[in-house]
Amino acid sequence: MPAFQPTADQFRAFRDDPYDGPVAQVNLLKFRVKAEYGPDDPEHGEAISGEAAYMRYSEAFTEAAKEVGGSTLLLASTERYFIGQGDWDGVLVNHFPTRQAFIATLNHKDYKSMSRHREAGLLCQELIVTRPSWVSGEKL
Repeated sequence: MPAFQPTADQFRAFRDDPYDGPVAQVNLLKFRVKAEYGPDDPEHGEAISGEAAYMRYSEAFTEAAKEVGGSTLLLASTERYFIGQGDWDGVLVNHFPTRQAFIATLNHKDYKSMSRHREAGLLCQELIVTRPSWVSGEKL
């Protein structure tokens, strides 16, 4: 079932998992048709798409992730479903050296500011945490 944030149980399970290797996160994204910034946001009333607002978030998140060794491997708009059916607008894949590095990105000093773009642009998502065997053509 698509959601906007992890439940408290999901976050605890992720945080407390003893696996200390790299993680890659596959995000299936559904954007708002029009971004919905809050009344206190500088962008309030700006006429942009939800996807454009989310792009602002992704760019800032990628910079914060770099500080802890993380990277964005893919951010793409959905073209079509070749196998199966779905209703996702985009896919985002992030890679982190450890789950603690991802959590550090969420605790970045600028996260609250950057997350307003995520909240304005994103309707819902599914986030699948994976333990990669290969990244960028290299076996781990």
